[in-house]
Amino acid sequence: MRARQFCQWSAPVAEADTVLCVGLHLEDMAAWASQCEPFTTGSERHEASRFVHMEDAARHLAGRALARRMLCAATGHTSTAPFARSPYGKPFCPQTSMDFSISHCADMVWVALCRTTTVGIDLEQLRPLPDAAQLTSQLHPQERQSLLALPDSELEKAFFRCWTRKEAVLKACGTGLNTPLNSFCVSCKQQQDNWILAAPAPGNCAAQCTAATPDQWTSHDIAAAAAYQCSVAACAPQLEVLVHVM
Repeated sequence: MRARQFCQWSAPVAEADTVLCVGLHLEDMAAWASQCEPFTTGSERHEASRFVHMEDAARHLAGRALARRMLCAATGHTSTAPFARSPYGKPFCPQTSMDFSISHCADMVWVALCRTTTVGIDLEQLRPLPDAAQLTSQLHPQERQSLLALPDSELEKAFFRCWTRKEAVLKACGTGLNTPLNSFCVSCKQQQDNWILAAPAPGNCAAQCTAATPDQWTSHDIAAAAAYQCSVAACAPQLEVLVHVM
């Protein structure tokens, strides 16, 4: 999507019992900061101005603008109220109980929104990762065993698959890396849904996330683009995942 199209674009509405995921391909990156101004706050623009690289500022503003536009579509009310942050740093909108999650990388920005439970989304650009085998030491033992059993030609992509799934779960928990990576387990296989094998204990999640077993979660991989891995997780079962890529 070109930046000038963003202002005229109508955000889809998040329905009940769904996870709405919207992705933006950021074309003409330098124009995004100005086009996002009507949907961002002064403090967000000030924060963006401190980034060394223009691309980082554009992604930062586009993510918040997209989240705010999705929230406005869901509530029916236009608002540029500032986001607050949880004790662990996750942004949220105090004016609504809806939860959202933002992730961005390279030329893509994704936001997941859910009306009824906490949600997390994570995006990674696939790239060479020579130390993938060493990085598996941070993971759950079952994940590490599964990854190290793969040939080198498959290890890097599978590691990113595992990593984005875990990050999505951590964002849904609302605690980020304060929940140990080895305290829960995801599948490293190529499966689109239901890849949580052992859920984080409720004590390792924020109070609003009480899903204790895998069948109490919704987990889904999104076909973002060929060079990306994108995963979303929500702390409620059998939610429909709706995806829009712009």
